[in-house]
Amino acid sequence: MRTLLLAGAATLALATAAQAGQISAGSVLNIVGNANFNSTQVTFTNPANLVNGSGDFAALGTCIGCVTMTTPLFYNPPVFGQAYTATNNSLTASFDLLSLDNTSGNGTTTLGLEYSGVAHLTGFDATPGQLVYTINQFGQLIGSFSASTIANPVAEPVSLAILGTGLLGLGLVRNRRRDV
Repeated sequence: MRTLLLAGAATLALATAAQAGQISAGSVLNIVGNANFNSTQVTFTNPANLVNGSGDFAALGTCIGCVTMTTPLFYNPPVFGQAYTATNNSLTASFDLLSLDNTSGNGTTTLGLEYSGVAHLTGFDATPGQLVYTINQFGQLIGSFSASTIANPVAEPVSLAILGTGLLGLGLVRNRRRDV
């Protein structure tokens, strides 16, 4: 019984340490700046700017020069990793590229890249979503992250702790019945 109470206390401690949850679906972060591209990579001019964030990203606000782009960004063949880091109002946002889902444009005057990956925002759990870059022949970059409703395939620690506590309780009850 004491073990079960200790496991319950540990579960409660983990639950209070949990973050606010995932970034709300439909939250959008917009990045603008300058970039050039060729047939294999995009080279960004750092720093870039944040504009028109919505949903959970609205707290980041609008800022000039607060975004550091990972440069160069290889897309043919793709190289995955962190795409950017944005810091403003004591908050940080970043995005980890996991797959290149689509390329578009004509390759000489426009380029569009659509990635799936995981977004990070201070106070929120890692959230799956999409990052879309559009670059034109004039070196103008528009980047937009959109949080999606894709379920996070990694179980969070609190869920695992609750499951473990339940299994432990069932095991204790079964052992007591066997002893009687």
